[in-house]
Parts: sequence; C-alpha cells; structure tokens
Amino acid sequence: MTEIRSYTLSEIAAEYKVSAKTMRIWIKPIREELLLMYPIKQKRIRVLLPKQRKRIVEYLG
Repeated sequence: MTEIRSYTLSEIAAEYKVSAKTMRIWIKPIREELLLMYPIKQKRIRVLLPKQRKRIVEYLG
C-alpha cells in the first residue's frame, strides 16, 4: 500500500502565515465541497487529503 501525505489545517495555515482560525474562515465557502471529498462521511475537517489541499490552494490562489 502506498502512503499518501495528509495535511492538517495548521500546516496549510503556516504556509500562508496565518492562524488556523483564519484559515477556517477563509475556506468556509468551500467547506461542504471539501467534506464531500472524504471517502467516508465526516462532519469536521481535521486531516486534509492531497486533493483537498490542492482545492484549497486553487481557491486561495
């Protein structure tokens, strides 16, 4: 099985030099879309998959 790198919201926030709380506010408009990308249904965004990280980077620019 291949290992897939996962990300936390704090790691992505650090790339943009903002807090995790600010990052949550920024991605609020695409939150539902990100939740649908999980293989199983979840209510919270804790660990982000590479495709979710890619979508956040596309959204934020």
